[in-house]
Amino acid sequence: MKRLYSAALVILLAVGGTSHASDAQAESDDRKIHHLVVVWLKQAGDEKLRQQYIEESKRLAQLPGVLAYHVGTPAAIQRGHANAALDESYDVAVSSVYENREAYEAFLKNPEYLRVAQQVLRPLVDKYKVYDFSE
Repeated sequence: MKRLYSAALVILLAVGGTSHASDAQAESDDRKIHHLVVVWLKQAGDEKLRQQYIEESKRLAQLPGVLAYHVGTPAAIQRGHANAALDESYDVAVSSVYENREAYEAFLKNPEYLRVAQQVLRPLVDKYKVYDFSE
């Protein structure tokens, strides 16, 4: 009897765990996706290239699925004390928001995104970091 109870408990947990995992996956598919790119240009600190990158990247804001698109340079914020976590060494940052994971993945496959990213922006870039998160 004890073995039967243990087996039933294992089956319930397995089925319940699978159901919750599927629910969590479906829920995460509907959540907004935030995409943050931090860029260091080949000619670091060059204001003309920073502006070129900003202007060229603004085209991407018009693509399907983009809810918000912001691009700019490091903000010179006066702080009361030094903060080792603060990094102002980059040249440009882009912050964008997408309807959901599907919209973001479609954006990444969009021919206009691929053209602008590969042919226009990346030739200006030394290195970049990408941070993606869901709400």
